[in-house]
This record gives sequence, structure tokens and C-alpha cells, in this order.
Amino acid sequence: MPHAHHFLARLDRVTRAQTEFALELYRDHEAVAYVLDRVNLPPDATRVALAIGDPDEGPFVIVTREGRFVTCLGAGMHHDLPVVPRGQIDALLAKVVEKRARKELAQRELRPDEEEGDLFQRIISRGSRFAREDFLALSAFEPMLGLAPYMVMLDMALECAKLRPAMAHGAHKVVIKGSTRKTFEKLDRLEWSVAHLMVLSGAGERRNLNDLLAVTNNPARPVTSPTFPCSAQAGSTFFLRSAWVAARLGKGAIPVYKRALAESDDWMAILDAGLGLGAIALRHSGSLAEVKRILESYGSAPPAPETGVHQNLEAVRSSVAAGVLQTLEAADERFETSLKIGRDFCVVPGKELPEGHPLRFDTPEQVSDDLARTAVLSIDADVHDVRVQNLILVVLPVAARASAEDFYHPREVVRAWFGQWTPEESLDRLKRFAQGPKPEAARAAPKPGRNDPCPCGSGKKWKKCHGGPGQPAAS
Repeated sequence: MPHAHHFLARLDRVTRAQTEFALELYRDHEAVAYVLDRVNLPPDATRVALAIGDPDEGPFVIVTREGRFVTCLGAGMHHDLPVVPRGQIDALLAKVVEKRARKELAQRELRPDEEEGDLFQRIISRGSRFAREDFLALSAFEPMLGLAPYMVMLDMALECAKLRPAMAHGAHKVVIKGSTRKTFEKLDRLEWSVAHLMVLSGAGERRNLNDLLAVTNNPARPVTSPTFPCSAQAGSTFFLRSAWVAARLGKGAIPVYKRALAESDDWMAILDAGLGLGAIALRHSGSLAEVKRILESYGSAPPAPETGVHQNLEAVRSSVAAGVLQTLEAADERFETSLKIGRDFCVVPGKELPEGHPLRFDTPEQVSDDLARTAVLSIDADVHDVRVQNLILVVLPVAARASAEDFYHPREVVRAWFGQWTPEESLDRLKRFAQGPKPEAARAAPKPGRNDPCPCGSGKKWKKCHGGPGQPAAS
């Protein structure tokens, strides 16, 4: 851009530190354009004051709406322009830095024979082995994608729904052969594509999230939440990803999740809606009181019906509401419990690694918070099992406050712990749908006896695990 001589000549009105910041803006037209494109300006504003000091007293850098630098006003100099506060500028510039870092990562991730479009193929080709580096590289293109990831996710979820029923029939008797292997691989890739695209949709900028909410907040649509197509895959990580996206959608999503909780005729859709409301409250404290009022309107959870969750949906609504309320009341405790469970999970896959390997842990205490968090968020357990439903309720605070990449292990972890995909993994997931409904709804689990197995799945007795002295409760 041409030099703005008047602006440069007026930098003597500010301190040296403020001059350096103003010049950083001047030299980075792309960053200034990013800031101006993401602040709310009056439609008739032709110039804007960028605060490089106090938002009221200044100093200010004056730019046009298109980002051309006009002048610099010292502290106390009068103007009547809309102001962008320094804190907001710094926050947006930090996002610019992050996006540039992700673009650099995306370039490093490309193989010599790959183009940028090939990164998107990894969503389909890598299934559950999709690594954090894959996601970060792909997210560099998120601003230009808009609603595309969400719309593709809906198509893939529909394809799963069409493909699964015929495959689930007789799944317990299936013998995997060459021809069936390809079919299982197709279903597996579709299911995991739904998971990855759901997270990518939720990782969008605020404007994209608002667009997503506008598209899905339609009274004429089926009574489900925007995230239920992901939760319908019936794995714990799918529900937790859905809850995370609900939290990202924020307060504006409360009406659609409230309606889904009240009117859905599918027990998994009810669970998805309740978790979504809880996640919004956990991520946005200003919504906590409203969400609590919604959940409290369902009263106390009734006893689990003997006829099964599909036969008494009102009991399911009450049970889900009660379970989410308990999580909101004990959020900090459950956050710590979740990390402890995650550490326990991380000890198991590294047992086969050689001694001294950095990803082999002899005790849970050796596991970092980062690994523990991803472990509890990415585990794919059968949500038909009431113990898994309770685990999701425990982990909900971690999911609500997570970042998108927290759902993915680094590539070195994926390679060391999980190995190659096998069709048996997909068959095991398929059997969940062949089994039919379990007899209990999601609800807060009763406290185990001292000699009962710990509900975290460690195999230890309660008194030797989460029920020990000084340990937080597992549920």
C-alpha cells in the first residue's frame, strides 16, 4: 500500500511503545483488514479509531473502513469516530497469529505429491486415526469454508443411517471376509467423518456459528438439536463432541436445545439436548441460571422404568435433566475426576511399549493433563450402556471447556497406541445398534460400595481407586 505520510508524521504524538505498535499495524494490512472485518461498525462509518491506549482518552490510530491509515491522535485529542478498544484489537491480532501458524502447519503437513485439497481427504481416509496435526492443518482453511463442513456432515450422517440397519441385522453372526471388510471400512470412515466434521463446524468463527444456528433454528425442522446427527452415532466421543459444539454455539442455541429436550421422541436425542444445555451453561456462566431453570422444571428423576428408555420418554427427560443438574452443581470436582480417569486410561495402551518409551506410563501420575483430557474426550464407548451415560455426565465439564484440538491425540500418540484399523472395530460399534435399547436411562449413578468395582473402568475396587482417601468421586 502507498505510504500514508500524514499518519507517519503524526506518530510523534505518542510514546515509543505506542509508536512501535502503530507501525506493526501499518505494516500488516492483512491483519488490520481482519480486525475491521470482525468488529461491529455503524453502516455509515467511513473512518474508525483504533485505540492504542485508553479506549476513551487514546491515543488513537485513525483508519478508513477499508484499512487505509489516515492519522494518529495523541492522548486527549477529540474525535467523534467509532472506537475499537485496544483489548479487542489484541484479541483479534492473536487470532491472526494463530491462523498464520496453522497455515504454516498445513504447508508442512502436505506431502510432496499432495495439494491442499488432499488434507480434506484425510477426514475420510484416516477414520479414528485422524491426528491433532491433521485437524490443525485442516482448520487453517476453516474461515473460507462457511457452512460446508456442517452440510457435508449432515449428508454423511444420513448415509450412515441408511447403511447401518441392514448391516446391524445379524451383526453378532457376521464373519468378516474380503467383501465384508470393505463394507465395514466404508461405514467406519463415514461415522468418523461425521465426528471430525462436527468438530470442524464448531471450530468456526462467530459469524459461521451464527449462520449454523440460523440454518438449524427453524420451527419447521424435525425436533432435534443441530448436533444430534453426530450424537446419533451412539459413541461417547460423538456425544461429547456434540456437547462441545453446543457450548460453542452459546446462549443463542438455548431455545433449540430446550425444544429438543421437551419434544424429542428419541432417547438419544433427549440425552444430546440435555448435554447441550449443560455444556452451554458450563462454558458461558451468564447462561447458567437460565439453563438451571429449564432443567429444574422437569422435577426429580423418577425411578428407571422396567420397560426400557424407549417406553417412557418423560422419565428419560427427567433423568437427563437431573443428571445434568448434578454435573452443573459439581462441575469443578467432576473436571478433576475426568482428568484422573483419563490418566488411568492412558496407562493401558502403553503397556506393550518398550520400557523407557515416552508414551509408556507405569503410573497414572506420569500422564500429562493434555493426554488425560484427550483420552476421556476421544474414547468411543457404547452410549447404550448406562455406565457410559454416567461417564459422559462426569466428563461434560471437560468437553464444554475444551478446544477443538483437545479431541485429537498428537500423531506420535496415535501411532504408538492404536496401530492399524481393523474391521472388528467397526463390527463392535455396529453391534451396539443390533442389541437394541438397554433398560435404563441416563441418570446419576448411585455411589458404589467400598468393595464394588470402580465405575471409571480401571478394574480396581472403589476403595482402592476413586473412593480412596482424598480422591474425588468418579460420578
